[in-house]
Amino acid sequence: MKVKIIMIIYIFTAFSFLFGQERNSLTIDEATKATASYLSERIPIGTKVAIVNFTASKEVSDYVVSELTSRLVNNGNFTVVDRYSLKLIEREMNFQLSGEVSDESAQAIGKKLGAQIIISGNLKPFGNSYRMEIKALQIETARIQGNEIYTIRKNTVINKLITTQTITPKPIRQNITGSKIGTGVLNIILGLGSYIEGDITGGLTLTGGYAISAGLFLVEAFAMDWDNPAIGIPGTVGFSVAGLTLVYGFIRPFIYNRSSNGLSILDNTQLEIVPVGESIGIKLAYTIQF
Repeated sequence: MKVKIIMIIYIFTAFSFLFGQERNSLTIDEATKATASYLSERIPIGTKVAIVNFTASKEVSDYVVSELTSRLVNNGNFTVVDRYSLKLIEREMNFQLSGEVSDESAQAIGKKLGAQIIISGNLKPFGNSYRMEIKALQIETARIQGNEIYTIRKNTVINKLITTQTITPKPIRQNITGSKIGTGVLNIILGLGSYIEGDITGGLTLTGGYAISAGLFLVEAFAMDWDNPAIGIPGTVGFSVAGLTLVYGFIRPFIYNRSSNGLSILDNTQLEIVPVGESIGIKLAYTIQF
């Protein structure tokens, strides 16, 4: 009988603890509301405050900063630095609202914004829930004006924010310098490297360039008499075309899938052999589409 009573007391205590935990935990929206009330009690009326950062995923950070800013503004007790000004400082000092920022950096940011109090915080997993911490720091003295911790329970809002991920598209091909140099070396073989890379346009251009230079060498060797005044011109032009094609073959891999403007210029540039009086020359032409 005594054992049963002890077991009943134990079970009752365990359930009380669990339900007590649930009652004491807050949703993310309730926590931002409680934070605004807490800060209103800890910070003097009329103080200029800046919410510098909130360490969490970008989605959670943006949500908490936006909600807390809105509540502090509507509270009417403080002057709150607008997020546009903070974004400008964010770019200038190369930090992110969702990333870790030291107290020293936060103070520097606050000074640039002309704030007297900076507010920061974080959200971290804590068992089956989350632990949210908010801290208010004085700019001049580095004195902690307020520090509050909440247990955040899971609900539809927090679950959606936590599971939302920014999808970063995979690059078509990783731009590794060694790989690009290797492609450039293979391009010597009639543009083979570009064909392997999947750059058909580049491969055809290189094949055409080497074909033209080979044709000019053949003209020089077999189609012209040695006493012809133009002797040497086809070979010289062919050598120039081969050199340009060789250089293009090394440049092409570094531009392909990286610079669309540079690639467009190369693709629309055409190399032609044209007669110049009794000789021949090279003409570069660029096609502009309207």
